[in-house]
Amino acid sequence: MKVNWSRTQVISAAVGAGFLVLAAVAGWMGWGALGEAQNQAQALSDRKTKPELAAILSRPGGAGAARKEAGEVAKLAEELGKTEEGLVESWRQGYSEASGEGQGWSQDANQWKDQLIGANDRLRKRSGKKGDSSRVTLADDFYLGLQEFKQQNPPGPQVPALARQLSVSEKLVGLLMEAKKTSQEGYPTLCLLQSMQGPALPVADGTKPGGDKAKTATPVGGFLRESYTMQFECSPEVLYSFVQRLARDPWLFIVADLNLENDLKEFPKRSEVAKKFADASKPAEVTGGSTEGVRGGANAAPRPPLLMVLAGKERLKVLMRVDFVGWKSAVPGKQPEKGKSS
Repeated sequence: MKVNWSRTQVISAAVGAGFLVLAAVAGWMGWGALGEAQNQAQALSDRKTKPELAAILSRPGGAGAARKEAGEVAKLAEELGKTEEGLVESWRQGYSEASGEGQGWSQDANQWKDQLIGANDRLRKRSGKKGDSSRVTLADDFYLGLQEFKQQNPPGPQVPALARQLSVSEKLVGLLMEAKKTSQEGYPTLCLLQSMQGPALPVADGTKPGGDKAKTATPVGGFLRESYTMQFECSPEVLYSFVQRLARDPWLFIVADLNLENDLKEFPKRSEVAKKFADASKPAEVTGGSTEGVRGGANAAPRPPLLMVLAGKERLKVLMRVDFVGWKSAVPGKQPEKGKSS
């Protein structure tokens, strides 16, 4: 049986079908949203069971208070970072100065050799002559631990490391000279700098002269540490002042090892002290309780002060290992400011 649909009936049927389709789509989307909401609720429930999150949600202020504290911690970390940077800034500057960054003598062997000659001449002019107790005396063969380069230039690859070694060696000798100059010695004592030895340098095949594998001079983890050994003789006052200057210097120096030997290993015997302090021209005589003989007469030979006999002219033999620690610049390629002292 054939049914004839009027136009109005066709339009009504189409609208009804469209409505059903929209209802089906909306229902499907609704069920999806409901499922997503259920998943989120389940995830939140699972998170609430975690101890760290439960502690946050159960405290007054909840997540807001935790967020505020996190901000304060981040601010504190930033302030600590600035403080740390301020502490190591002079050490970065020291590494830059010691390495001669941006200067030709730290890259070119000929210029480095001229720098070595100049440094040795400057120290010789500041040193004292033999027997001079007012200034540091340098041994005749002292050459900043770089004697092998007296007659020859170093290989090109070694120049950067040698530039740093030259700077640090000159700095250490200068600090010792300043310590001797400013120390208040009860009795001026000869200060003799006998030798200095810097870090071993790799040879062409990457080994030390003795055959052992050489440690590279390239900073590891942003800093390097190199050892310098000094052998000298001085008074206790000069040694104390030298160590204090190492500790206060803007460059980072660490006294890693110290070996001392005293000429006066044992306190002098009473008889020896008496002989040195006795009247050299007249034997001491005690008669009738008089002490005139002990005092001596006008012709008595001059006697050294008692303290000079007991503790004067005391000289220490020192073998010291000092480590130089340098930090690389925080910004690659950053050069130290001109005119800024470390």
